[in-house]
Amino acid sequence: MKDNLTLLAPNLVRKINGVYILWFKNSNNYILLDDINYSLLTLCISSLNELDFFNSISRSDLKIHEIPKSVYRELRQLLLDCNTPTNQIESKTKDVRFFQYTESAIYKINEKTFRINFYDNYVKQLIHPQFKHLQLDSPFLIEDFTFHISLDSEQLYLFTNKKFSGTFKKSSYHLLQGKFAIELLCALTNTHENDWLGTFHASTVSNNKEAIMLVGESGKGKSTLSALLMANGFNLVADDFTPVHAKSKCVYSYPSAISIKEGAFKVIKSHFKDFDMINTSKKSTSKGGIKYIAPTNMAKRSLPCNKIVLVNYKKNASTVLEEATIESVLKILIPDSWLSPIPENAEYFLNWLEEITFYRLTYSNTSEVVEAFNKLF
Repeated sequence: MKDNLTLLAPNLVRKINGVYILWFKNSNNYILLDDINYSLLTLCISSLNELDFFNSISRSDLKIHEIPKSVYRELRQLLLDCNTPTNQIESKTKDVRFFQYTESAIYKINEKTFRINFYDNYVKQLIHPQFKHLQLDSPFLIEDFTFHISLDSEQLYLFTNKKFSGTFKKSSYHLLQGKFAIELLCALTNTHENDWLGTFHASTVSNNKEAIMLVGESGKGKSTLSALLMANGFNLVADDFTPVHAKSKCVYSYPSAISIKEGAFKVIKSHFKDFDMINTSKKSTSKGGIKYIAPTNMAKRSLPCNKIVLVNYKKNASTVLEEATIESVLKILIPDSWLSPIPENAEYFLNWLEEITFYRLTYSNTSEVVEAFNKLF
């Protein structure tokens, strides 16, 4: 029996820093493989069936002492999984007029103003704290564009200029926040979603000539570090949401405030004189509250970014900045980010990765880490 796995082959393959990166259009999924596993996957795709696969291995130059009998089935399942479209939240379309809105705020970014109408205070707290520093006191000002965010039957609804933009489960409110961010970004830059290769769960700083992206698992200190660097003369590009333009491969500034978790309050307060005066927003996790620090010096709108730093704050640790493997960074960066599903943009993403130098940072001392970034720029 012929499996015909050629139909499941990746749509793009690129070897970067010794690692194969494979992209599958059907799922918009990226996987990373070393030489041996990529060779095995290639043989799996070209084989007629399991017997042919093992015969192909025996005829190949692969130096593998022992291959589990299950490897063919595992590779076949991997290909099937990577060709299965990601489950999308069902978009239950509703009219913006279906809802009433009890909260409203207007904001100004550069020369553009926008209004957000919120269903209630709960919905407002999902978005407003990040943009409170941009709020205007002129409620009757005519805005350039408008958002409506509604809630009904545990579903959140987003409207942009009164047009339906998406439905999101209340329990997955971060998806609403991400969609709102891309809608706001496009409105501010007069672009479309297809113009972006991705929006990354990363903080980014600059010296107004180039940008450095900071990535890391939640609680590892990337937002704290971006605030410390901003307090020491660097420019903030974005916190937690860093957009990268497809064709230019430049990062763009995004003006939301820096989110500081409760565990980092002591580290931060000595660098911001009014830090204790900032309201603490409640967070629905065990990590406590969050304070939002308004950017004091935003970077110019777009900058090249050819360095990514994997951040790890570790109490009492010496500052160590060293080159990192691409897989150690991408396994953190890719799962938490939105990447464009368009083949052309997927290729732009791989092109960009070829230009990146990857670093790993362990730090605890502010003056040492500032000096490290002075050298890195």
